[in-house]
Amino acid sequence: MSGRIWVGLFFLIFGFGFLLHQADIIDMSQVLSTWWPLILIIIGIIQLINRTLSCTVSGFLFLLVGVLFFINQWFDLHLIFYLWPLIFIFIGFVIILTRAKSGKTKHTSDKLSTFLLFSGAEIKSQSKNFQGGSVVTIMGGVEIDLRDAVIAEGAMLDFTSILGGISIIVSENVQVEISGIPILGGWEDSTRKYGESEEVVVLKLNCLTILGGLEIRN
Repeated sequence: MSGRIWVGLFFLIFGFGFLLHQADIIDMSQVLSTWWPLILIIIGIIQLINRTLSCTVSGFLFLLVGVLFFINQWFDLHLIFYLWPLIFIFIGFVIILTRAKSGKTKHTSDKLSTFLLFSGAEIKSQSKNFQGGSVVTIMGGVEIDLRDAVIAEGAMLDFTSILGGISIIVSENVQVEISGIPILGGWEDSTRKYGESEEVVVLKLNCLTILGGLEIRN
């Protein structure tokens, strides 16, 4: 399931929850006070599914915090007092065991699927048949370099940016077609414009920006 669908489900669930609360069918405040750690656990699982280094680290961190809060909520074991020491221990192990990587992360698969939460990434696609994919950033940023990718016919990228930023670099022969919904956000297309007689490769971008931004350039 793509990150864009997860974001949509999140808004749907909370929207229906507050709607039922207004209709006096459920007590949303009580539900949230009891089950809110599951939100952190779900975020952690989504991050782990993405399988990039930054997402794996933040995924384990969200999962750890969510599980601790959930256990403490149900069994009253006062685990909250151990939360910060465990977080510092976890970060320490990550710093010691993780090897630093320079440059952009190389991506060779035909479809791109990226979900970033409170983190950033630089992705350089070298796909020989790039078909698009899905990119979601929430309070994070990503730079996607498609200059070495071979854009397939009908390729489409879905972007969702919430309090985040996305930057895309395409080759000179790529024409970008943008559609979407900006909500207190927007996008900027700085790529070269082509005439009808010129042969170009078309890349379609479907964007949803909420207090976020998207930049496309050559």
